[in-house]
Order: sequence, then C-alpha cells, then structure tokens
Amino acid sequence: MAELNELLNIKEASKWASGYLGRNVTTSNISYLIQYGRVKKIGNNGSTQVLKSDLIKYYESCKGKKETWKDQLGNDLNWALSFNEYKESETTKHVHRLHPYKGKFIPQLVEYFLDDHTDQFKKEVYFKKGDIILDPFSGSGTTMVQSCELGMHAIGIDISTFNSLIGNCKVASYNHSDIHIETNRITRELKDFLINSCAIEFEEKLLHTLYDFNNIHFPVPEYKYRVKQGKINEDKYGKEKEEEFLTIFNKLANEYGIGLLQSKTSSFLDKWYSQHIKDEIQFVFEQIKKIKN
Repeated sequence: MAELNELLNIKEASKWASGYLGRNVTTSNISYLIQYGRVKKIGNNGSTQVLKSDLIKYYESCKGKKETWKDQLGNDLNWALSFNEYKESETTKHVHRLHPYKGKFIPQLVEYFLDDHTDQFKKEVYFKKGDIILDPFSGSGTTMVQSCELGMHAIGIDISTFNSLIGNCKVASYNHSDIHIETNRITRELKDFLINSCAIEFEEKLLHTLYDFNNIHFPVPEYKYRVKQGKINEDKYGKEKEEEFLTIFNKLANEYGIGLLQSKTSSFLDKWYSQHIKDEIQFVFEQIKKIKN
C-alpha cells in the first residue's frame, strides 16, 4: 500500500511508466496526463508530482478497454493500425500541421496501404512508384501528400473549396525565396495598415482578460481533473461562465469601438467575422492579388 501511495516527479514517473508498460513513456506523455486531468497533479510549479497509484489506475483502465475490444472482435483485426505508439508530432509531421483540419486521418495509415511492405494482413503490394492515386474525398490532402512522398502521382477531389485550398497548398511547388520576400512585404504592409487601428490594442486587452478569467474559473490542470472525477458539471458550469464572460467581452468591444453587429450575412466572412477582422483579411487579399498581377 505504501508503494502505491509513492509520489513521483515527472522524470521518475516517465521512467517507472516505461518499465511498467514495456515501452518508452516520455516526460511529455506524463505532462499530457496531468495537463488533461487523467491523473491528479500534486505540488506546485517546479515540484509537480503524481501518485503511482493514479498512474496504475489510468494505465489499467486503458489496457482494460483495449483488451475488452480484442475479446469482442478477436484477432482478425489489425490492431497495429491504431498507431498508438506514435507521438502527436509524428502524426502531424511537416505539412500536415499547416491547418488543424478536424476530419483528417494520420499519414501513417495512408503509408501503410500505399507503400511496398507486406505483413500478416496486407498480403500484396497494390501500388508502386509512378502510379496515379485518386482520392475522391481528399479533405485536407493527406493521401496526396503521402503519395508524393512515395514517388506516386495523386489527384484529390473535394466538394469543399476550402479543403481543396488546403490540399493544393500542401502539394504545390514553391520558390521558398520568393515566399519569404513576399511574406515579409505583406507583413510590413499589414503593420502599417493597422498602425492607426484600435483592433490590436483591443485583441491584446481581450487576450489578457480572457487569460485572467480562465486562470480563475478554469485552472489547469485542476479544472479538468475535477471534471474527470465528476465533481463539476462541465456543461452547466461552462454555460454559466460563458454568459459571465460575454458581459465582459461586450464591455470591451464598446470601449474600443469594435462593431459586432453585421450589416449583412450573405457570406461566411460576413456571418462569422467582425468588421475589423474582415478589413484585415480584405487588405491581405488585396496584397496577394498584387503578387499575381
């Protein structure tokens, strides 16, 4: 019992968990568990600790869920396709991190089916270098990117214009020197455009106010841990605090003369973005048009 109540700092927890699970568990993995309320944080900054018993409870619950599914579905499924051994930085490598697209699958899954390896489940190689891969629902372009990496050609189709833009940005060829020059130019122009605007001051004040508000009402990781333990009704509490902060937000918007009511709602920008943000977007768009001309 005394051993279960043993306190471990993050480095010690990483080493212990690696031995317990038989795989590498980094300090970042432990910090993630604390940050998202999977285990309780004990101590203050600089001396953060966790209980070994909390780690055991968490890892056993995860193991139990996986084993339950295995019992129900059997070994006919390729469980390796869960790719749970990969870190987030590996599943969002290079261009896959350009935009936080919510519906994408990880590049390792695409690689599995496109590359030239075989295993117990993948008995044949279906694609080779030089082939043309068609993805009729291409989303953020993961299949196109991985096809290019493997020496294949790719065509992506998506009903969403925005999705097509993301995918094209990821696979197009660029002159990096020109991009650097034009990005710096547009950044300078935008700073000059905003120099007489109160928008930047408003946004900075809003961020500081929101930061203070969240520290009081949603302290991390204590808040998430209490939600996990059922001590806070997240929906009810979140609604109450949303209404409370709305009053603060409206007061700030009035103070800085930020227009919130839209004169029209005919487009996505009109419906979801306030006027000062639309002005900035329009300005940048005009600068980009200069490049094309």
